[in-house]
Amino acid sequence: MQTRLTLWQTISCLLKHRRLADRRAIDYETNRFAKVMVGIAFLFTAGYLMMLAVLFAMIANDTRSMTSVELMCVLLPAVMCVDFLMRFTMQQTPAQIARPYMLLPLPKYACVDAFIFSSLTSWGNLTWLLLIVPYSIMSVVFSYGLLTMVYLVVVALLAAVANSQWYSMTRTLINRSYLWWLLPIGFYAIVAAPLYLGTDAGLQQYARIYSLPGEAIGEHSIWPLIAMVVLLSGLIILNRRVQYAAVRKETVGTKKTQTVAHVVKFNFLERYGEFGTFLQLEIKQLMRNRNPRKAIITSIIFTIILCLLIITTDIYDSPRMTNFWALYIFILPGATILVKMMGYEGNYVDGLFVRRENILALLQAKYIFYSAMLLLPFVLMLPMVFAGKMSIVMLLSYAVYTMGFQYFVIFQSAVYTRQTIPMNEKITSKGGLEGNYVQMIIIGVIFLVPNVIVTTLQTMFSDNTTYGIMLAIGLMFVLTNRLWLRNIYNRMMSRKYSNLEGFTSTR
Repeated sequence: MQTRLTLWQTISCLLKHRRLADRRAIDYETNRFAKVMVGIAFLFTAGYLMMLAVLFAMIANDTRSMTSVELMCVLLPAVMCVDFLMRFTMQQTPAQIARPYMLLPLPKYACVDAFIFSSLTSWGNLTWLLLIVPYSIMSVVFSYGLLTMVYLVVVALLAAVANSQWYSMTRTLINRSYLWWLLPIGFYAIVAAPLYLGTDAGLQQYARIYSLPGEAIGEHSIWPLIAMVVLLSGLIILNRRVQYAAVRKETVGTKKTQTVAHVVKFNFLERYGEFGTFLQLEIKQLMRNRNPRKAIITSIIFTIILCLLIITTDIYDSPRMTNFWALYIFILPGATILVKMMGYEGNYVDGLFVRRENILALLQAKYIFYSAMLLLPFVLMLPMVFAGKMSIVMLLSYAVYTMGFQYFVIFQSAVYTRQTIPMNEKITSKGGLEGNYVQMIIIGVIFLVPNVIVTTLQTMFSDNTTYGIMLAIGLMFVLTNRLWLRNIYNRMMSRKYSNLEGFTSTR
């Protein structure tokens, strides 16, 4: 006789299965060192938050215009906005990891409920307590007492948990269409409305409005707590429906077959033989498949926006910021795709292993294609040269450095990638496989290390000498690209059976 599982038993079983799946993942051993590095980065973040807590506590203790509780409530909307953006780098949506369970004989919302519960109880929601608790100990306890401190921490914690649901819902909608970006943009525009709407628009009006919950907390009024509970409950209900609809759409939805009216061909590339064939493959992969196409379009849009910001404002005119954004803009278009190198190819990697050196030709085609893409940020940043914010020598040296050393580093990910990334399914990618810690470390290296090198060189030499050294480093790797690409190819071949097993098991 079979017994029917209760909803809680079902949720508990699914969460246990997810924990076991993480331990049995093909990349578990590979990612252990990377997870340690991420843990170290978290410790630095924790230290930074505690330093901010001390700074804000000193401000609260010195100010007479508002109380310490009111000041934290004024800061909370900005903190939650930063939290929302940070979740894009770390948090998966429930729908991303629900796919393997949707066809099981489970209650309608059981899978989504399990993973929403997991997001509600995630340790990540406690991160901002590293800012709020020390702040409260130094500023709130001595003014209001322990009970008020606990009340403030509970309200802030509920805000962080509600933010997790808000992020999960909006991220899922954004994955379906870029137009959904208007939702968070509109929401945060409304949150910041006191800064630019009304007769008294400005920071004082903003502080006066958002200090009202703080005043209520200080008086032990219950309405801030009720408001947060209602907000959290509403977001959970909305998120539950959005996640379920998203999963159903991709798992059982049907698409109408459309007749292709015109096929874009690149016949001129055929004269280059196998290399030209793989170059065509790279171009058509970006044109025809949803995920790589969205990734490259997103990177181009951000590149244009950053260039416009630098050209039209003086926010980033300092030498350090100019160097940072110039290097960042050059690496952005290529890194968006290349950091996932071989992930998309994992869908058909079996065919690439059929003929000798197919993979090498693919790597060479990718290198040429993304080197050519550097012309886009180079052209977009030329107005900064005309405006006197950058020099042409600087742009040239950074472009060559990116083409050489930066691409050398990022191409190493091809050796260690063992996970197939879906070409078109975004919301229900199998097991949430895009959270690769090795890739995260490579991203950290290519975005942070060059700026450290430039800053160090500029303290020792003149700007032109620094640009010359960066140009020389880049040229060395550009001229030897065939050597290091073949080295990457040979290392991939030595791991091909292990990698092939990973690609096939994660499709």
